[in-house]
Amino acid sequence: MRSAFSDVIGNERLRTRLCADLQENALAHAYVIEGDPGTGKHLLALRIAMAMSCENRHSTTHPLPCLQCPSCRKIASGNSPDVIYVTREEKHAALGVNPIRDLRMDVYVAPNDLAVKTYIIEDAHLMTEAAQNAFLLTLEEPPSYVLFLLLCDSGARLLETVRSRAPTLRTERVPQELLARELCRISPEAELLRRQAPEEYAELVQLSEGSVGTALRLLDPKLRAPLLARREIAREFVTLCASRKSTAATMKFINALPQKREKREELALLLQAFLACLRDLLLCKQTDGAPLCFFADREEAFALSYRFTTPELLSLCECVSAAQDQLRANANIRLLLIAFATRCGLL
Repeated sequence: MRSAFSDVIGNERLRTRLCADLQENALAHAYVIEGDPGTGKHLLALRIAMAMSCENRHSTTHPLPCLQCPSCRKIASGNSPDVIYVTREEKHAALGVNPIRDLRMDVYVAPNDLAVKTYIIEDAHLMTEAAQNAFLLTLEEPPSYVLFLLLCDSGARLLETVRSRAPTLRTERVPQELLARELCRISPEAELLRRQAPEEYAELVQLSEGSVGTALRLLDPKLRAPLLARREIAREFVTLCASRKSTAATMKFINALPQKREKREELALLLQAFLACLRDLLLCKQTDGAPLCFFADREEAFALSYRFTTPELLSLCECVSAAQDQLRANANIRLLLIAFATRCGLL
């Protein structure tokens, strides 16, 4: 089978479908590409633009796109005037009608040097209703040389009239084993981290939650460090609950938690990490093959889960949820933490 979009990690069925459509000249004139952040929407859109104008498109001995011909290289370098990004205006939260009006004026200008003129509309889910209605006039009957790619987190936020004229392609999160392997293939920094600190690399992959974009960002130690520290505090909390150590140990732990008003968001993230950790332990009590969202080391999770009964874990989850509710209600943080520790049986 011909290799297609090989640098788009995962999403095998989607890549196969697109390859078949391209080879049969059956590609639509517009697509909604939806998916969670970091799942490859931007890369896929760029590779579709390349494939449409690839000079080796009809050669079965070349991958699709080939990434080597002048057209592919020009698009990859960002120097092609025929690949146009449509984005929000500066300081605007929504994608308004002005960029769409500019698109409508430009769309009837023939491609400069490629076979297809591709418009990549970023954050399409943030288009205002007025912008979407203005876009419909062009989307219904575009010139034959135009391709529209609407990138969004969820196509459900687009008008039905837009969705009906643009088939949806959905990018999916990448399985952890595949992400761990492919990340090393595309990033020397990832391979170096895997060799030098395999446990930290496994944590990074777990933190990425199947998002290649997130994984690449977390290769920056400055971005990764606070997330790893938060996970370590969550482990300390659960271990403290399992061991029922002295009041002094509990107070030392409580005193180390964020307690200033400006740190409320950090405390909220810590409580969320506590809950994710506890939920993994609950899953381990139910089945051996549970998909874990907190623990990178399954054996660590199972060993820790054996130190609790299921009712104990459920009770701790309720305690964390109650603390989250109090925090959202703007409760005094110090009193909240003392009450939290008491409910958890630590005081």
